[in-house]
Parts: sequence; C-alpha cells; structure tokens
Amino acid sequence: MNAESPGHDLLRVKGLGKRFGTTTVFHDVSFDVARGSLVSLVGPSGAGKTTLLHIIAGLQKADSGTVSRFDGDGDRHPAILVFQDYVLFPNMTVFQNIAFGLKARGLSKAAIRDKVAPLLNYFHLEDRAEAYPAQLSGGQKQRVAIARAMILEPSLLLLDEPFANLDRNLKMETALFIRSTQRTFGITTICVTHDLQEALAMSDHIGVMLGGKLRQFAPPLEVYRSPVDMETARFLGPVNTITAPLARLLGLEICRLRPEALRMEPDPEGPGIIIASHFAGHYMSYTVRILDQDLAVYALEPWAQPGDRVRIHISNQYPPIFGGSFTEDSCV
Repeated sequence: MNAESPGHDLLRVKGLGKRFGTTTVFHDVSFDVARGSLVSLVGPSGAGKTTLLHIIAGLQKADSGTVSRFDGDGDRHPAILVFQDYVLFPNMTVFQNIAFGLKARGLSKAAIRDKVAPLLNYFHLEDRAEAYPAQLSGGQKQRVAIARAMILEPSLLLLDEPFANLDRNLKMETALFIRSTQRTFGITTICVTHDLQEALAMSDHIGVMLGGKLRQFAPPLEVYRSPVDMETARFLGPVNTITAPLARLLGLEICRLRPEALRMEPDPEGPGIIIASHFAGHYMSYTVRILDQDLAVYALEPWAQPGDRVRIHISNQYPPIFGGSFTEDSCV
C-alpha cells in the first residue's frame, strides 16, 4: 500500500469497488486524503462505509481499484482501526490496555510509563488508570480505545462509528474532542459515521456515500450548501422547493433552499399558515403552507402556533442550493 508521496496527500483511493456475491456494495470510489486532515464518510446503513474503512485498514480486499498510502514507513507508523465496540481487553486495566501495543514492541516498563502517563492526562483518564473496562462509561471506553491507538503514533487513524455507543448529549462533545485530539497530534484520520451534525462539525472533508457511489467529496460547507444532486441534498437535511407560483410572487426564479434561508413574521393577513411545529432542541421547526406548498422554516424561539398566519422572508445570505441566485431579500 505504500508508494511515493504525491505532494501533501497521505492516502489515495482510486476506482475502488466491492461486491458480496452478486450484490455490489459500491463501485468506482475515488478520493484523496491530505496529510494531517480529518475526513468523515457518511451515508445510510448499507452504503458500504464500514466495508470501505475495512479495505483501507487492510482487513478486506477490494474487487477493483487501489488504496495507496504515502507515509514511507507503514511498519513503524501503521494504519490503526478503532472498532465501533472498542474491543478493549476486559482483563486489563486502562493503563494496561493503552500500553498493550508498546509492550508488544518490547519497550521497557519505564519507557512505557513515560509514554502512557501523558496520554492518560490528555484523555482525562489519570484517575481511571487502574480501572477495568467493565467499570468505565461508554465515553471513557472510547477514549481508552483511541488512546491505545494514538500511543503507537499511527500514520492513519480509522474510526468506525465513534458516536454509536454514546448518549446523544455526549456526541457533539466527543466530536469536538476528536477534532481537537486529531489537530493536537497531527494524525490523519478517517471517520465513518451516521451522525451528520457531528461529522459536519469536526471534518475537513465529507464524503457522502449513496446508492453504491461516493456522490460528493468536499469541505462540509460546500457539501451542505452546494450538493451535487437532490438525493445528496436531502440526505444532509430538509430542502424547500420554491415552485413557479411562489417564485413569481417573490420575484425569484424557481429554486431550492435550506430551511435556514427562510424566516417568518406574524401577520394576520399573511399568505402563509403554520400547519405544524415541533421543538428540535436548539431550534423550533415549523411547517408553513403557502399557495398549496409546504415549506420547512427554522426559528430560534417558539413564538408561533399551528393555525397562525405569517409572512415569509427569504434571505440572500443563504444562497439557493439549486436554481437561480438573488441579490436582495424577498418577502411574501
């Protein structure tokens, strides 16, 4: 897998394909991973994300295409996969789990102690050093698994569904911790996840896998605001279609917009009527019907109720994801 380096890339995936029997998992998957970056692969269950990660890790073989690493020293700095269920040794303490790879390399006890101690501190595990995996929370187990991988100074860290076993309130905190850790240690990282919000927050690039293809591979903001097709757009979140009658009222071209491009204001004579609302944690999500068309609108405060009439504003600060652009705010 090692080869001569093409500039700043650490990994190159080219034309990768995989089948199980007569079923094609994915085909013609190609992307480059820059040295020191964090990449997330997202997609629904069955899209082939974990299979792709296992091929990159060398645990499975592709049916076509190549995976090339450009680290120049794959034996000393390997690619290490952190599994979804962490695979900690149940009969070893936190210290022993983290130290396992160093012990296998034949390092002295003093050298192991000197290397493990800073990681225990960094991962906030110093007070759990003598605990066993059964005594740890899900978040602590994950940190032990990542620390065990990081202590071997891998050239490539592979994370399989790192948020799957975490409580919802820990997911974003963990995503930001992974990002901070990745930057601190400068280790190129590829993460497979179902958690879009966390992937968008922590990644340099996002790869969207749908229908057996890598649909798009780009920075998160570009993927979210400029998706390559409607299927990719809808996978990443709600999309409003501004149809011809409404577009004419607004003085716009037919276009498609994210909910954050819209805002409402109360107006008893307004053309829109709220038909549904729900609390989504950090915001309120409303469905507004206008000209027989339903629009998704986000608001920070729960000031409106189903049945209320409203006026809709479209902000030029959020360009359409498909369709014509506009230079001024529009209102109807």
